[in-house]
Amino acid sequence: MRRHFAAADRILVMMQDDPDPDAIASALALKTLLGRTRPHAILGTFGTITRPENRALTRILEIDVEQIKPRAVADYDMIAMVDAQPTFFEEALPEIDLVIDHHPEEAPVRARLRDVRPAYGATSTILTEYLRAADVKLTQRLATALLYGIKADTLHLERGATRADMEAFAFLHPLANHSAFRRIERPEVPLEALDALAAGVGRRRLVDDVMFVHLGPVGYPELIAQFADRLLQVQGVQWSVVSGTLHAEVHLSVRNVGYVRAAGDVVRQAFGDVGGAGGHRAMAKAEVRLRDWRSHVGDTSDDALAAAIVTRFLRALRGGDGARGRDERD
Repeated sequence: MRRHFAAADRILVMMQDDPDPDAIASALALKTLLGRTRPHAILGTFGTITRPENRALTRILEIDVEQIKPRAVADYDMIAMVDAQPTFFEEALPEIDLVIDHHPEEAPVRARLRDVRPAYGATSTILTEYLRAADVKLTQRLATALLYGIKADTLHLERGATRADMEAFAFLHPLANHSAFRRIERPEVPLEALDALAAGVGRRRLVDDVMFVHLGPVGYPELIAQFADRLLQVQGVQWSVVSGTLHAEVHLSVRNVGYVRAAGDVVRQAFGDVGGAGGHRAMAKAEVRLRDWRSHVGDTSDDALAAAIVTRFLRALRGGDGARGRDERD
């Protein structure tokens, strides 16, 4: 890997549009592994960091993430991609030099070098293994970022974690700054987020062991994922399905307890015909443009969206039999 990038003067380490802690930590780790400083390796995204915890991560650990335009990609000599794959992007990208990711492949990954491990709970685990194999001395800052990346993607090793994730977590734990870790975990929450959550709780719908909540318009997409995690703690709930609208798109986050059907398979079956959908055994997501939803499904008012999401998800979960089950509103 180092030999491949040795001749490049400027490297772009690319992340998804709204980078999460796993992506940010992995990008920082790759830059460290390649021995590059900021002018020669940029951590880039086409979008912005929206979730409060993620913004706190970059601020407290002083990690520079730059928002770039798609046309600026051509300014770099080589491109690496972490916690994402070329097919995850709508923008046309040139040839990718390296992909390191833990998400399942939606299509064959086209890159000169690739390391995709869907069984792993976090890309940060893969990068931790690289750093250890290369005998790189980790700074407290990098160890804290990687530890938080693993924690965030596996819910403290409770969701989709493998032995490799646990070993990486155990290695990083004594090296991390736990005071900074706690500050990252408890960032300020905007008041509008509380309003959205309060409204969502009032519109909840429980069908058998599946909790559905449609939040309507939200300020940032990670709020949906955050709420999906919280709802899984409700007594008797084995699945949480949370949706909301943002930037003319429907965003859905799905969580389950881990010993039921794979969430990624169910979400792909339920929403893959209208937009991007997929994920892992215990967590998955879908993003559908409202114009595509109108073309393939119909009405995009909040009530209609909520009803259609319930119908589509339950049909996919139950193998297409359309069984309704017990609804708490009956």
